[in-house]
Amino acid sequence: MIENIQYINLREILARVLDHPMLQDVNLESAIRYSLDFIRKMGLPEVYLEKVETIEVENYRGKLPCDLIIVNQVRDHNSQVCLRSMTDNFNELPSRLKSQPSFKTQGQIIYTSFCDGCIDVSYKAINTDEDGLPMLPENPVFMDALENYIKVKRFRILFDQQKIPFNIYQSARQEYFESARACHGMFATPSESEMESITSMMHQLIPRLNEFQGGFKNLGDKEYTKFK
Repeated sequence: MIENIQYINLREILARVLDHPMLQDVNLESAIRYSLDFIRKMGLPEVYLEKVETIEVENYRGKLPCDLIIVNQVRDHNSQVCLRSMTDNFNELPSRLKSQPSFKTQGQIIYTSFCDGCIDVSYKAINTDEDGLPMLPENPVFMDALENYIKVKRFRILFDQQKIPFNIYQSARQEYFESARACHGMFATPSESEMESITSMMHQLIPRLNEFQGGFKNLGDKEYTKFK
């Protein structure tokens, strides 16, 4: 249950890893790769920063932000109408029939169903410092899990090279599994305020079918029944 995350520089995590005598060969580049892999595999959306950026669309395409990890939602900048995910397999030009605007992404490019305009992209991004290095949660459970993940990755290489016995590698794996379970439980468990929104969504008498168009702004509002 995490509501306010403080961040530390990746170099501090690397310094903790280098305290282990068998992990002296871990460099900054490896630490960055392992850290990003760990965050993606664990599925921790709370670790990412929430950002919104306005992008200009020309000839049905625009350039996505370089720090984008996951697209939350896309909307037209002027009309505030949200774009759905594109389902067209043939990428044909829009017909004269009115249809809901849509988008798709390929690499760093976003394609839209309209030719020109501006869109607002809500997305998740990795928090970085002024040097472009990832900033990681200053949370002891998260840091232990990440350190154990890096340890397992390096120990697997040493085991394959027959430099350590299987029981040492297996012990590192077990330690990682336990810390990863604790990390996921801490970050994935909703807070009391989040549970209130979830409860409101689950106890609606009338399904709200158009929340997508409003960016799900009112999805967690409580429903009231009036009696005359």
